[in-house]
Amino acid sequence: MSDAFAKDLSRRVVTRIAPAELPLFDQTWDALGSRSRPRSHRDPLGFGLPGVDELLVTAIVSGVVTTVLADVGKDVGSWTGRLIGRLRRRPRELPDAPASGPPPLPPARLTEIRKVAYQKARRMGMSQAQADALADAVVSELARNPS
Repeated sequence: MSDAFAKDLSRRVVTRIAPAELPLFDQTWDALGSRSRPRSHRDPLGFGLPGVDELLVTAIVSGVVTTVLADVGKDVGSWTGRLIGRLRRRPRELPDAPASGPPPLPPARLTEIRKVAYQKARRMGMSQAQADALADAVVSELARNPS
């Protein structure tokens, strides 16, 4: 999954669960760079944004979304592999591929993804209620737009 998609998904999740952080979203995202999770609870963001002393939901969302998309990427990879295999077997016939990318994620897979998101959020220091809200938002956004 692309960095642009990860950023877009993260922004949509932050919009749902911590809209007050949206003015700092781009600055936080850019400061995180390739680091997708906090380094410690003493320095929860793993970097210093001027004047920020508390844990930003955006930083946790970034880590959770990165983990979830890596997990979902396995599904996309297998979908792509099957598509390429079909193209090789029948070069004259193109298989019907969804116009918007990989097929929608089945409910059982969304349940697994929710569990991954919840566990990652808890490991990153979110309360149970916050982790539930984050996991629900990630799954809802992925169900709405899987790619």
